[in-house]
Amino acid sequence: MLRKIFFLNIFFFITLSFNSYSFEKEAEQLVQSTTDNAKKIILDSNIKIDDKKKKIEAIALDVVDVDGLGRFTLGSSRKDLNETQLKKYTEVFRVFFAKNISSRLQNYSDQNIKVTGSKRVSDNYVLVNSKMVSKKDNQEIKIDWRVFNINNKLVIRDLVVEGLSLAKTQREEFGSILASKGFDGLMANLNDFISKN
Repeated sequence: MLRKIFFLNIFFFITLSFNSYSFEKEAEQLVQSTTDNAKKIILDSNIKIDDKKKKIEAIALDVVDVDGLGRFTLGSSRKDLNETQLKKYTEVFRVFFAKNISSRLQNYSDQNIKVTGSKRVSDNYVLVNSKMVSKKDNQEIKIDWRVFNINNKLVIRDLVVEGLSLAKTQREEFGSILASKGFDGLMANLNDFISKN
């Protein structure tokens, strides 16, 4: 009986370790394949700039938990909004987020992003480590990707660039607008950005 329990424990440990390893590797692959695909699109001279933006936006909306990020960026102000406001905000934020990503294309100068490892933080959260190296000046920038398993799909929720969380920075910016201009002011800012990009 004890021998059976011993082997069952070993089997459970191996299964648990494999699942953990698999989750981490899948998260690493998500980050590497996403950045590789985006780079191919950006550097393809046969694709027009407007088409590049659309393709990059589609990738971003597919691999990022945009709705979760949108809720996070509202901070404590979220509880003060009604269902109609939340729905309106979610719809506009999705477009804002996609445009915000694609608007940065002109800043790209053939940097390479390479995944260097990962750490499982919880059952549904892996922190993927990477570095971005600029071919122009060999400068290295450390980027960590917060990857979550939401409804059996891996999605990115945040980037931490040299220790700075982009999601938290966005939340602070939105919080400042909400404090000074209210919800309508925030929506006006988002729509203004969208119209210009």
